[in-house]
Amino acid sequence: MEHYYYLILDLLTLSYPLAKSFESRLKFVRYWPGVFLGIAVMSILFVPWDVWFTSKGVWGFNEQYISGIHIANLPIEEWLFFIVVPFACSFIYEVLNYFLPNSPLKPAQDKITAVLILVSFVLSVLFVDRIYTFTTFSLLCLLLIWHLLINKSDYLGQFFLAFLIIQIPFLMVNGALTGLFTEEPIVWYNNAENLNLRILTIPVDDIGYNMLMLLIVITVLEQYKVRKFSGVLTVS
Repeated sequence: MEHYYYLILDLLTLSYPLAKSFESRLKFVRYWPGVFLGIAVMSILFVPWDVWFTSKGVWGFNEQYISGIHIANLPIEEWLFFIVVPFACSFIYEVLNYFLPNSPLKPAQDKITAVLILVSFVLSVLFVDRIYTFTTFSLLCLLLIWHLLINKSDYLGQFFLAFLIIQIPFLMVNGALTGLFTEEPIVWYNNAENLNLRILTIPVDDIGYNMLMLLIVITVLEQYKVRKFSGVLTVS
């Protein structure tokens, strides 16, 4: 049974948002094309990144808690992670859009973005020799700059609020992955390549990694919604 811990965690993460996708008020299913397009775009960056870091020993997977099925040196459970986690987080984002369409963070979204750009830039410069920290925060810095100065995105306030809410299930899921509930972590990290700071058992770098991953997916989803509702797309 232990060999399926990671797989079970993936399935639990997926179960509720999948079951509620057809709920009559939210109708999250209508956003699926945009969500899965976003996941595909995000995966173009994150899957090779994951394969590379695994091969370099930046992180790895405990064979005790995975099924043993690998594709391109990654456990099948890790491939599923890149589908179920952004899917679940996109669901939370759209639930928030439905019940609270006007984010209280919207008036301050540019300032929040500027602060995050500064923090990401400083971390990527100070820890240029730590590959996880540098890669994560330099890419996040660039994406946030694009949103602030080029795309001038008007949904960042809503994204930041959703991201704060997402930290609750994030602590549970990522805590489970990093050994909060097991004798050994399912996913281990080489602390020489990250900030070597933990929230419970979770590397702090994972927060930036998670924000980068989700912001890519939400960016594509928002682009899809604009094109769909402006009539450019005819998907119903």
